[in-house]
Amino acid sequence: MESSLPTGRPVFARFKDLTDGGAADLPATFRTMASLLEDAGFDVVIEFHIRRGKAFHTYSLRVESAKSSSAAEPASDAHVTILTAEETWAEIAAGRLSPLDAFGDGQLRLRGDLVLGSRVLKHLAGTPGRVEIC
Repeated sequence: MESSLPTGRPVFARFKDLTDGGAADLPATFRTMASLLEDAGFDVVIEFHIRRGKAFHTYSLRVESAKSSSAAEPASDAHVTILTAEETWAEIAAGRLSPLDAFGDGQLRLRGDLVLGSRVLKHLAGTPGRVEIC
């Protein structure tokens, strides 16, 4: 039987805390995420467009051959692209909001390889729960 909230809504996995207990700034959350993916056993490039006010800031992380990097720049070869507000990313990065709940609530948009995206979530999961929407 699949676990769900009292509302009948499924429980989705949330990330491990990428913020070092709230001390990490935005770029540091991407560096932490990249380093946690080094032992995932797959390569991935993720591009993030984070809205702060009316402007979007672009970050990317790359994991290839168990080595990672992150940068405050686009990745033309991104497998997954995530668009969200800075406040939403802060909640996701702190492990308080599931990326899938944010997606379902319209707070996060996702483009690209959704199967690879669910593999990333599964590897970074800090709580039990589903890692796929369907």
